[in-house]
Amino acid sequence: MMMMVALGITAEELSSSVKSSAPGTWGGRLASPQLSCLVMSGDAGLRQRLGAVTELSGWTSCETPTSVEGLRQAVEREFQLVVVDLAHPVGASAGDTIEIAEEFASRPSTLLLVCGSEDRLEDELWARQLGAFVYLPGVSSGDSLVSLFTEARKVSEQRGVGRFVAAAV
Repeated sequence: MMMMVALGITAEELSSSVKSSAPGTWGGRLASPQLSCLVMSGDAGLRQRLGAVTELSGWTSCETPTSVEGLRQAVEREFQLVVVDLAHPVGASAGDTIEIAEEFASRPSTLLLVCGSEDRLEDELWARQLGAFVYLPGVSSGDSLVSLFTEARKVSEQRGVGRFVAAAV
């Protein structure tokens, strides 16, 4: 406060300045982080496990479509983390899952976590070429996944710092 007075700014002026720059006066507010995850896997057990992991690691929501049509509908929405299971793709062919994953990978606000087969080097090469956040050769369980999803949440939150949304009037 002494610094403010030394510069000629009184407590009243400071208070007035803070109030006039408050979000409510300019029609916006800081966006609360809505961190959504999409799990693209044909393995029901993995979908269930990753749904629990996202909840434990602080994600707002986790969607786990069970059909290619459900995945195509998900492309219309925004997800900060997309988990792609190449070992167990959704639908009859991996082609649909790969095509949709590539769409999400092109979005700068989306982190891609790719799970592949332990014995398929092609899966890892594809994931790295796509710019995946993480590649998992085979899917881990327990604390390691919770830690990984927590780190992904932190990265997503850092990317969203300073975003504003219009306030409802």
